[in-house]
Amino acid sequence: MLLGRIVGWFLIAVTVVMASGDAVLALGPADYAGILTADVITLLVGAAPEPAPEQSLFAALEAVIMDLPAWVVVGMAGTALLVASRKRNKRFRFRRAA
Repeated sequence: MLLGRIVGWFLIAVTVVMASGDAVLALGPADYAGILTADVITLLVGAAPEPAPEQSLFAALEAVIMDLPAWVVVGMAGTALLVASRKRNKRFRFRRAA
């Protein structure tokens, strides 16, 4: 659980950096071209993600996710990881009545 929280906070920090980089690009003098998730996947993997040939729900969902800004996808992943690995209070539902 500790590793999940550390990685989640790291992803949130990366999200802040990516969003600030996106803001700098938006305020610059050139045309605005945001950092898409497909661009980040291309940088990490080394090849562009290829769309699935069939028109299924999974292929449509993949296309929508690849067109989102990268900071949104990384932020959602970090938030989901933080929520999944948070500390939970122990609940004693079946205590004996005194």
